[in-house]
Amino acid sequence: MPKGLILLTTCSFLLLVGCSSVTKQQVSILPVPAPLTLPSLNTEIFDPISVPTKKDIFALTEKQRTDFLRYYHDPKNQQTQGHIRLFDYLDTFVDDFGFRGATLRASEALFLKTGNCLSLAIVTKALADVVNLETAFQRVHSAPVYARNSRLMTLSSHVRTFIYDPNYAPPASVIVVRRPSIIIDYFPSRSDVTGVRVSQADFMAMYYQNVAAEALLNKQLDHAYSLLQKGLSFNPLNTETLNTLAVTFNRAGDPNQAEVLYQFMLDNGLASGNVISNYVALLQSQGREIEVTALEQKVDAIDDDNPYRWIDLGEQAFAENSFTLANKYYKKAENIAPYLHEAYFGLAKSYYQLGRQNLSEKALTRAIELTYNTVDKSLYEAKLHALVHSNSN
Repeated sequence: MPKGLILLTTCSFLLLVGCSSVTKQQVSILPVPAPLTLPSLNTEIFDPISVPTKKDIFALTEKQRTDFLRYYHDPKNQQTQGHIRLFDYLDTFVDDFGFRGATLRASEALFLKTGNCLSLAIVTKALADVVNLETAFQRVHSAPVYARNSRLMTLSSHVRTFIYDPNYAPPASVIVVRRPSIIIDYFPSRSDVTGVRVSQADFMAMYYQNVAAEALLNKQLDHAYSLLQKGLSFNPLNTETLNTLAVTFNRAGDPNQAEVLYQFMLDNGLASGNVISNYVALLQSQGREIEVTALEQKVDAIDDDNPYRWIDLGEQAFAENSFTLANKYYKKAENIAPYLHEAYFGLAKSYYQLGRQNLSEKALTRAIELTYNTVDKSLYEAKLHALVHSNSN
């Protein structure tokens, strides 16, 4: 795994070249829908415990602050723009950084020189806050690295951090679409798929989700519940926080409360691929196959921008010989990221099982065109050769 950071500079603007006239129109005022509120849940099965606050997460020790400020304000670094100065400091810091799965607070990650991508994003924000640099975050979907433990599966994903130029002032007659910034990405890969921007509230929720997942793996259900409740205080409608809370209820022996949450997310357009997967698993564990079939028909309406989640669901359905459903999942992945060879290979497999050899051949050909991995390419080419040979007989 390559060490060091990747820095990208971004800037985008539109030049205004004239003026426009606006004609008065009658405006219809539509009623404002009532805000969503979470359903009432029976939480008496959990004993809440104390968890870190936002201040705790980003707090630095006095020595850590002093070391950074000494570098940042060093006269020999003053010719470098502030946001790039922060990048340079981080780049030196991560040279000896040991990447591992734990989600740590800023002071812990700096002291131990270890942690995952979210830990380093937390470090970045903590340092940026010290010198009043503005940050923003974007979700990045990577080829999955799975951790399966006690029937609990976690998919790795990360965020990349934007640090904005503190001295930028837009020229007159310019609309700035994206302010000048640098992007810091700790695990860049050609297979990465950029997702949506992450609000500051949802960035906080990601911390509590990650640590709650670690608590679930260790069967610390009260701890997981307490972390997720804290995460919901930042965004009570965060899909993945609610999804993890449903998993926590189910593992605590209350599948009814889990189902209340799954159904709430489905009814209110909050469901993700993870929600569908977990809800299906819950229904299957209860032998409710008719409801599973009905739930699977709702896949097309799910808005989830992680193509790897849909590929994973496709693989699960394919392994269960549900080839029509698998094909639907692979198509979702293709629509989101039409440059991923894994989606086309999945389509090729499912089309073949559905007896649609011509479509299978086209999908396999596209997978070969898109892959840059020689092992995958050889595999696809061998399967294409066998498929073409079988069609010619």
